[in-house]
Amino acid sequence: MRITQSMMSSSMMSNLQNNFKRLDKYQEQMMTNRRLNRPSDDPVGVASALQYRAEISSTTKFEENTEDANSWMAFTDSVLTETTSIIQRLSELAVQGGTDTVPSDARNNIAQEVDQLYKQLVSLGNSQFKGKYIFNGERVNEQPYPSDPANTAYSLDQGEVDYQIGAGIYISVNLLGDKVFGASGDAAGLFAVVDSFKSALNDTSAAGTQAIQDIIPQLQKNLENVITAQAEVGGKQNRLEFTMSRLGDLNLNYQSLQSLTEDADMPSVITELKTAESIYQASLDTMARIIRPSLLDFLR
Repeated sequence: MRITQSMMSSSMMSNLQNNFKRLDKYQEQMMTNRRLNRPSDDPVGVASALQYRAEISSTTKFEENTEDANSWMAFTDSVLTETTSIIQRLSELAVQGGTDTVPSDARNNIAQEVDQLYKQLVSLGNSQFKGKYIFNGERVNEQPYPSDPANTAYSLDQGEVDYQIGAGIYISVNLLGDKVFGASGDAAGLFAVVDSFKSALNDTSAAGTQAIQDIIPQLQKNLENVITAQAEVGGKQNRLEFTMSRLGDLNLNYQSLQSLTEDADMPSVITELKTAESIYQASLDTMARIIRPSLLDFLR
């Protein structure tokens, strides 16, 4: 078979092109620090990388939901802590005002403080987290309590506000107001008890004193209700903290797997790049020597 100059040139150009593609491949990996830059680089690896990215995206969203849920619960806990402090102060005032020896002016001062504490309790009942009322179930955009809930009828929503913190895993972050302050019309509810306390302070007779004394165990009962609700919130917070830790570990694991799949092994890439450069340069030098003779060279 006769080997022509054209055949040699075509073969050398094809080999040169292949060497250049190899050089370009490692140059691209060197610049991007990635082994996978297009699906054709490794179809199986690309499929795995896309799956890891999807897992990282969903896990990150679950982390955000968990952090937001935990913030909601932390805010609720602070509201309940303040409510507990107010009930304890009301109990102290009931002890002070529930004696026959307390002067009328002192009882009036106690009544004024109780009235302010009552208003503060109403304010706590209407607490908002990020513009959402935390004690009105799913009706987070509606104020749950009127300005005087002890003497004004109201209706709270009993729905739950759920946050998704995992695949098929939800947690309720809101606390029903009835568990903390009592239902509308409930004489044993916190608002009704404090309102009765105010009325009893205005009664200077023995019956008024006895009524104040009767308020003390009712306040203690409401205090127990708030503490129970706070324990429920604390339990959910513990769960959310464990969930955040687990999701963080999962995300790190997925990111590590993604890196192993997508990222280039830089020492290996540098070695291959230097080799490809040498081969490409050698190809150019070889072609320069072989195809250098022209028609004029042959005519000489």
